[in-house]
Amino acid sequence: MNKTDFQIDIINRIRQLRTENDISQIKLANIIDVSTGQIGNIESPKFQHKYTLKQLYQISKFFNVPIDYILTGTNHLLNTEDIIQALIKYDE
Repeated sequence: MNKTDFQIDIINRIRQLRTENDISQIKLANIIDVSTGQIGNIESPKFQHKYTLKQLYQISKFFNVPIDYILTGTNHLLNTEDIIQALIKYDE
C-alpha cells in the first residue's frame, strides 16, 4: 500500500519544518521516540509507514505550529469537523 497524496503532503510539511529548523532525522526520532530508520521509512514514499496521530501532535508541539498546519499546510484554525475529516483522510 502506497501513501496517499494527502499523507505525502503531511510528510513533506514535516520534512520542511525539520530541515528549515536544522533538525536531523535522528533528533526528530528522539523527539517522537522512534528509531532513526523509522523516520527514514516514514519520509520515503516507498514504504507504507506514516506518522501516528500522537506523533503528529508531538511534532506540532515541538515546532510550535498548530496541528492544523501539519494537516493542511495553513495556519487557519480549523473547526472540529474539518479536523475530524482531515484525520480520517490521513488514516485511510
